Order: sequence, then structure tokens, then C-alpha cells
Amino acid sequence: MRHLKGVLLRSVNEYDGFKLTAYLENQIYRDQDKPLYRRGNKILLGLIAWNIVLVIGSKAYYSHRNASREKVWQAMSQEEKAHYLTTTTDEGNKRLDFRFVH
Repeated sequence: MRHLKGVLLRSVNEYDGFKLTAYLENQIYRDQDKPLYRRGNKILLGLIAWNIVLVIGSKAYYSHRNASREKVWQAMSQEEKAHYLTTTTDEGNKRLDFRFVH
């Protein structure tokens, strides 16, 4: 029964995704904009440009986070690093020795 629940949830999520896609398609590509769909194409190009900005911004953000953590980590002595590693309660990406892959 537990396995069926996961399949059912995936099916419902996929169905919702298809409904959302159909709704957005009808809002972007409108009948009054036929046959060239200039407005719809402009909207999609704007979304693509926004996604490019988000990707570049994410890359810059995570590069900055890694650089600032590396600066703090390199400023510590070997004894401080060993003490941090044995006594820290930080977990996951909160740790100073964690680096984001970007």
C-alpha cells in the first residue's frame, strides 16, 4: 500500500502539471493574436530572459557564499579547524566546511 501511495501522488502531480501547462498556454497564446502570436512569443522571450538572469544571479550568489566560507575556513588554524569539526552542532549547508556545487 505504501508503494501505491507514491505512484498515486506522482500521477496527481503530473495531472496538475498538465492542467497548469494548458492554462498557461491558453493565456500566452491567445486566439486574437493568431497567426504569428507576436504577443505570446514576446512573453516567452521575456520568461527566457528572466530565467537567464536568475541562473546568472544564482551562480554569483553561490560563488560568493563559497568564497566567504573559504575565507573564514582558511583564516582558522589547524587546531581551530579540528576543534570546529569535533564540536560543531551545525549540520548540512550551515557547516563552514560545506561548499555548494554550482
